[in-house]
Amino acid sequence: MKVHVIDKFNDFNNLHDNVWECGWWKLKEDKAQELVGSEIYFHKKRLEPSFYGGTIVGYRIEQEGLHQGGTVFEFQYSHASRNVRTNKYGWSREMKIIEEPEQK
Repeated sequence: MKVHVIDKFNDFNNLHDNVWECGWWKLKEDKAQELVGSEIYFHKKRLEPSFYGGTIVGYRIEQEGLHQGGTVFEFQYSHASRNVRTNKYGWSREMKIIEEPEQK
């Protein structure tokens, strides 16, 4: 799967080495768990190319505060995740999940 998200604030936290976190998206936990291992692409606007991203290695659910219940993704940065485009179809608010067909 591939996940495209709108991130207008550049609110990335470096956890260690080349692993970052960003988030507070409204997403059911079972879907967040399913997305581990997927590529994530961060965009300023839907039709602009991605400016950051990588491979999702984990997630957490914010437990308190303003963003309580929001999903925060942890990802391994990849330079290949920059300048990736997606079309305007399939967006749900600030997220688009592309489920790729299984390869045999």
